[in-house]
Amino acid sequence: MALTLISPPAVAPVDLAKLQAHLRVEPGDDDDFLQHCLDTAVAQFDGADGELGRALISQTWCETFAAVPTIGQAVELFLPPVSSVARVEVFTAAGEWESVPAAAIELFEDEGRFRVAAAKAWPGPGQHRAPLRIEYVSGYGAAADAVPKPVCHAVLLFAAHLYKAREPVVFEGAPVEVPLSIGRLISNFKTWWR
Repeated sequence: MALTLISPPAVAPVDLAKLQAHLRVEPGDDDDFLQHCLDTAVAQFDGADGELGRALISQTWCETFAAVPTIGQAVELFLPPVSSVARVEVFTAAGEWESVPAAAIELFEDEGRFRVAAAKAWPGPGQHRAPLRIEYVSGYGAAADAVPKPVCHAVLLFAAHLYKAREPVVFEGAPVEVPLSIGRLISNFKTWWR
C-alpha cells in the first residue's frame, strides 16, 4: 500500500485570524512565525502522517494495493473519512491501466472504516507490484466548519503552545509532553486500528 496526495486541502481547519484572536496578538505582529506554528499544528493532526490518522479538510489521495478484489471482496482505504471515490484503475495483463466503471464500485463504511468493494467483476490484474489504484476524496468537508470543534480547538491550542513555548517544555527539570487537554480533545477522533 502506498498513499500519494493528489490535491491538498483548499483551506485550513483553523485560520491565522482565529489564532491571533486566541493569542490576543494584533494582525501584523509576528504573522510569519504564527503561520508557521499554525501550519505545523495542522500537520501534526491532519493527513496520512497526522496523529489522528484521518483527513480534516477535503483532500484527494491515490492509494495503491497489491491485490484486486473479486466480487464480494473489499479493500480498506487508509485515510478516513472518505466522502467519494473519484477513480479506480486496474493494471491489466495487456500492460495498461484500465478504469473500472462507477457502477462496479461500492464505497461503504463499517464502524468508521471505509472500504471499496467490487460490486461487479473488475478486470483481471496483470503483472504489477500494485495492480490496483484508487483515487478518493477524504476529509470532513471542504470548509473549516465541517471539522469537529474539538479537533479545531486542539489545533488552535497546539499552535498557541508552539508559539509561546519556543523551547522544549520542562517541568521540575524533566521534559514534558504537550498539555493533557490537547490529548483529551483528540482522543475520540484517533483511528486506533492503524
